[in-house]
Amino acid sequence: MEDQDMDWKDKSKFLKECIIADKVYDSCYDTITVTETFTPHDGMCSAVTGCSVDLANVVCNVGTVTASDTANYSIITFVISAPFTVTCDSHSFTHTAETTDTVELYNPAGTTPSCAVVSAACACAVLPSGRVSCTITLCVIKQTTATVQLMIPAYGFCELRECGQVGPVPPCPPGFPPQLMG
Repeated sequence: MEDQDMDWKDKSKFLKECIIADKVYDSCYDTITVTETFTPHDGMCSAVTGCSVDLANVVCNVGTVTASDTANYSIITFVISAPFTVTCDSHSFTHTAETTDTVELYNPAGTTPSCAVVSAACACAVLPSGRVSCTITLCVIKQTTATVQLMIPAYGFCELRECGQVGPVPPCPPGFPPQLMG
């Protein structure tokens, strides 16, 4: 049945399905700025020609969780380490920006707090002293989740399309186990 033919308001046409899913109980995002000032390894830097955050190696962990004055809420401190590379004149060196960020989230028993840095930016300048000052900006998503069983309305299994045969293949598709009706 095509989507346009489906009466989405007629609940009798749907099966009640239970799925396992990671349910988000609460979430928020912040833009966090960290400034790191350091002396280049060789002590010399006339001009910064590049700066980049190694997003694949940024670490965001739960530091502390303490009870809030509001029932089922927690004050959660996240610890973030963001490695970044600075290109100064003709050489590059890596530093790590470290910071914490504290938020209040709905965190009832059975949920797990987590965080992820989803984007980052870096800007550096050479100070009159010859030291390099870099401002690292991080977009951080913080959330509490739990793996739960959810009941959802479903029309059935997704229909698979044939990909096309490249070589000899066994009977395909394998099919799904029969659905319990009722």
